[in-house]
Amino acid sequence: MSILQRGRLISRFVAVIRRLDPEETADVVNGGYDDDFDEILPVQDGTSLGADSRREMDAIRLRCQIHRPSKTGFDKDGLTRGGHELETDLHVTLFMKDLEDAGLVDSNHVPVIKVGDRIESIEDLGGNTQWSWSYPPGLLVNDVEPRGYGAAIVGTPKFNLVTLHCHVPLMAEGT
Repeated sequence: MSILQRGRLISRFVAVIRRLDPEETADVVNGGYDDDFDEILPVQDGTSLGADSRREMDAIRLRCQIHRPSKTGFDKDGLTRGGHELETDLHVTLFMKDLEDAGLVDSNHVPVIKVGDRIESIEDLGGNTQWSWSYPPGLLVNDVEPRGYGAAIVGTPKFNLVTLHCHVPLMAEGT
């Protein structure tokens, strides 16, 4: 199937993504996951304040498109987070073909990028960092949504885009 039948990204950047390694995280001595809520625990070895048990796989770089949803208008549900609204959302759209080429889809054609994975930075196509987020708090993926069906000139249509929904605390933007 040609790339023209699957579509393309318009405003291209590169997302540097670090996937959570659940096995390595679970094996952290004096850390791992909470028994009740299955959340990542702080490390209890006294090495550094604020360190946690989170362990990540090697960084992957994927072409992406960035969208920052409007805080006003018809796409807003009218509810706010409260206070000074010091938080924002960031949507990172990936091209499914790039995920397939990188081996990041499973046998059911579902992306292996999951909730809890982290976007380390956004780069331009030349490799220059445009935004980066230190961890903690980091830019964590809150939702993974398949989008778009492609042109499907021949055969059965497939999702051709995947959008990663992230929640960015204002203090972490551009750090």
